[in-house]
Amino acid sequence: MAMIVSGKMIDPEIIEWFTGYILRQEEPFTACEMEEKAIHNGVARAVAHRFVDRMFQKLRKAGEIRFVGGYWSVVEGA
Repeated sequence: MAMIVSGKMIDPEIIEWFTGYILRQEEPFTACEMEEKAIHNGVARAVAHRFVDRMFQKLRKAGEIRFVGGYWSVVEGA
């Protein structure tokens, strides 16, 4: 499934890889760290912040990640 962020289309392969990458994290992480990883993996710098924000919203609503104490972390058993 493709995602359009701020008028830019994000490749479905990037979305799938990035979702898997987030869910493989064993240590808490920040949005800034994930923005840098997204930029490094082909997401335009101009939309990286919004892309990560939307990914985190979707994963949080699905109960797969949570925000605690300034860091995001993967929910155990997700």
